[in-house]
Amino acid sequence: MKKQFINFLTVMAAIAVVLVSCDRHADPSTPEVSMDPANCHIVSTPGTYAFQAVKGKSSEQVLGIASVEILWESFGTSEVPAKGDILAEARYTASDGLVHFKTPSKLKDGNALIAAKDASGNILWSWHIWVCESWDPGKTAHTYYNDAGIMMDRNLGATSVTPGDVKSLGLLYQWGRKDPFLGASSITERVLAASTLNWPEPVMSNAQTGTIAYAIAHPTTFIASEEDNYDWYYTGDFYTDNTRWQEDISLYDPCPAGWTLPDGPTPTESGFWYTVYGKRLMSLDFDVENRGRNFTKIFGDADPIWFPLAGCRSDNNGRIWSVGDNCGLWTSTPDLDLEDPIGRVMALGQDLRTIYETELSVFTAMDYCRAVGYSVRCVAEK
Repeated sequence: MKKQFINFLTVMAAIAVVLVSCDRHADPSTPEVSMDPANCHIVSTPGTYAFQAVKGKSSEQVLGIASVEILWESFGTSEVPAKGDILAEARYTASDGLVHFKTPSKLKDGNALIAAKDASGNILWSWHIWVCESWDPGKTAHTYYNDAGIMMDRNLGATSVTPGDVKSLGLLYQWGRKDPFLGASSITERVLAASTLNWPEPVMSNAQTGTIAYAIAHPTTFIASEEDNYDWYYTGDFYTDNTRWQEDISLYDPCPAGWTLPDGPTPTESGFWYTVYGKRLMSLDFDVENRGRNFTKIFGDADPIWFPLAGCRSDNNGRIWSVGDNCGLWTSTPDLDLEDPIGRVMALGQDLRTIYETELSVFTAMDYCRAVGYSVRCVAEK
């Protein structure tokens, strides 16, 4: 009887899984773990995982998949990873429409992108894998003031919240695109993080490249702004499309399951960031050495609420810019003024209008062209 009881416990331990926020994680000895639909999946323990090959958080299956490939891996630093350092393998099974991937037995924090391809090698869709050992985004998330919402403790793609740590910078996104671009490998220098990929050169937006279809098929290609509307999305006119990111969940939401982009301010001064502290602009001291600001007791009570000055990718050429001097955090809200079709960001920047090098300007609502690569910090879905 005792032996049977021990065997029962062994079997139960082998099939147990741990639920972390909206992604499930497993010990390497457990069966493959199923993950909820999203364009980004968080992994916090070694193991084997699988997710439905669907578009974003929808049930729309990606059709015509012949294979999957790990396009790139990065630690978010100057260190070049070897292929397989972050994700050991990936494969697709047509019988159940699942993408399967496996981590090494010892996790290394970083990010990777898995692409689904057709028989000709064309990319049909891609998914971001965010590896951060022992991290539970739900348990470490911050409750912001004035019932604004619950926000992650780090930028999308960051694997640290330590002030001054380059791994706290995270990844960068063009407004309305689901796939990330690398950020800087320094908190002060305009040098991109290293990866396993020789990234393609940026392209200028035009009728062929400035489309959603092109962006999906070329997830590693930065699309520089089209002069008429300052967007990567081409229209040939000043007007542009406003449906790529929305307050309601979209196919192109870059956040993991259970999380989404914060909404931005409108002419009635609503939106996540304005709700938090009720001002359009404020000036604060900032951490010069670590190039950022701890917003404890300003945004919420948690400590630290660290926001690094992660810089951006230029809308003109995709190059890294302003690292350690400023940053922007995209919202899902476009500026709906037809005379000014740009995106809304919460922006932080060293105040260049003053002689004080320690002064930081914080804008709850700054309009910026949508081709810029800015940071994203996700909020819990309501």
